[in-house]
Amino acid sequence: MNKQSIIHVNKLTKIFRSHHITDISFTVSKGECFALCGENGTGKSTIIKMLIGMLKPSSGEILFNGQRVGANQNYKKLFSFMPDHLLFPGMLTGYETLSFFAQLRDISQERVNEILKAVGLYEERHKKIAYYSKGMQQRLSLAQALLPESPILILDEPTNGLDPYWIYRFKEMMIEEKQKGTTILFSTHVLSLVEELADQVAFIHRGTLLLCDSVARIQQSYPSLEEAFFRHYQPS
Repeated sequence: MNKQSIIHVNKLTKIFRSHHITDISFTVSKGECFALCGENGTGKSTIIKMLIGMLKPSSGEILFNGQRVGANQNYKKLFSFMPDHLLFPGMLTGYETLSFFAQLRDISQERVNEILKAVGLYEERHKKIAYYSKGMQQRLSLAQALLPESPILILDEPTNGLDPYWIYRFKEMMIEEKQKGTTILFSTHVLSLVEELADQVAFIHRGTLLLCDSVARIQQSYPSLEEAFFRHYQPS
């Protein structure tokens, strides 16, 4: 039985003066965890910004549930987004910040407290964000993405700044989201994260797609994901 496509990317291209994203195509099925993997600065964040409508592609097509990105704004109701760096106002507390996001989507304060507990910030909820560590701010960024229980999570380098314990907890939370049927697309340069979480992976290098396949098939064809990546990798 064919899986339902929830994100479809076809020949996505973005031209900049000094670099470009070229002919990126992939499909993410409903309830699947999909990883964009590659070294820093290779174009993963640019692809994600086009997916969520922050950047307009030079050419190509992006569909969410069959709805073309750019045709209207309704598709944005389908996903929550965690950027690679979310700058919070330092004068606000974690609780005030998450409550603001909750009010935008008519989400209860009970849900705010639930998510603060899930990301380990409940005891620090009344502390100003200016005094949060980088890891705490990253967890707050994750919290605002998890808050609305959207059917799609799009996470850009979600484990950056997290210590080993919170990387472990992040993986547990993503497994729980998958069990609930949430579709997850995340970017990373950490292959072990791909192995543990992803159903499919797209290897990106210098704006081009090296390989896109299920993690299981890649593991059958290569000794490791690392080997698969470097078999296709062309150093600059």
